[in-house]
Amino acid sequence: METKANYLMIGGFVLGVLAFVFIFVFWISNFAGGGREYHIVFQSSVAGLTSGSGVRFNGVKVGEVQSFSLDPNDGRKVRVLISVQEGIPIRKDSQASLQSLGLTGGTGVQITPGRPDSPLLVPTDDDPIPTIKAARGSGPGLFDAAPAALNSANALIQRLDDLVAANERAVSDTLTNVDEFTTMLKGKDEEISQTITDLSEGAKAFSELGSKIDDNVDGLSLEAKKGLQEFSAAMREARRAAVSLNRILQKFEASPTGFLLRGGGSDSSSSSSSPTPRGFGGGRR
Repeated sequence: METKANYLMIGGFVLGVLAFVFIFVFWISNFAGGGREYHIVFQSSVAGLTSGSGVRFNGVKVGEVQSFSLDPNDGRKVRVLISVQEGIPIRKDSQASLQSLGLTGGTGVQITPGRPDSPLLVPTDDDPIPTIKAARGSGPGLFDAAPAALNSANALIQRLDDLVAANERAVSDTLTNVDEFTTMLKGKDEEISQTITDLSEGAKAFSELGSKIDDNVDGLSLEAKKGLQEFSAAMREARRAAVSLNRILQKFEASPTGFLLRGGGSDSSSSSSSPTPRGFGGGRR
């Protein structure tokens, strides 16, 4: 009798567990993950997305990812099947994108509401599972690339560590030289200050010299202008003298004897008009 009672208890317990599992699966499929099904076709990597990843509508979780597979006609596309609760207003202009869950890892799906006047996206006979458009440029976010960035940073740090270890002596000598140079500069503060002062005074003297040169250049320019004016006047006088001399030479070439007897061209007209004396052949024979 006790053995039969144990079998009945064990059988009842197993049936209870099976019923609980059935009820749990039914609840999961109809309440937690059930509802309307939609397809999303992503044309980029869906790294981090898994079955059971959350689906959010305008930031509120409304469903989860059921499954995903590669497009048989184009390996660059990934077809994702999601389930969304009943009553969620997914419209024809709604768009889906991948959303990183942060440093904790994982990726979810984010759906935008769309315009209120846009018609709802509902299943049809030709398309029993409607497709939500994927947002352009949707893909892994910043946090998805964080592991690769951390690996690159670790590799860089390791290389820097190896470089410093291989050149430890050179780095130490360089630091020593820098320290000695700094100490030397510290001991030469007064000389450096005096050098800077001398340079400042030299620059000031050079500026004053430049001003004086500018003044002298202005004076020389004025004197040169006056000299040019005087030279121009002298050239005009020389031109007139040359003209007079040219006239005298023309008269001399025309009648050298008469020019000499007359003593120049000034008295020639008066001499030629004076009467000839009779004793020198002026009368008749």
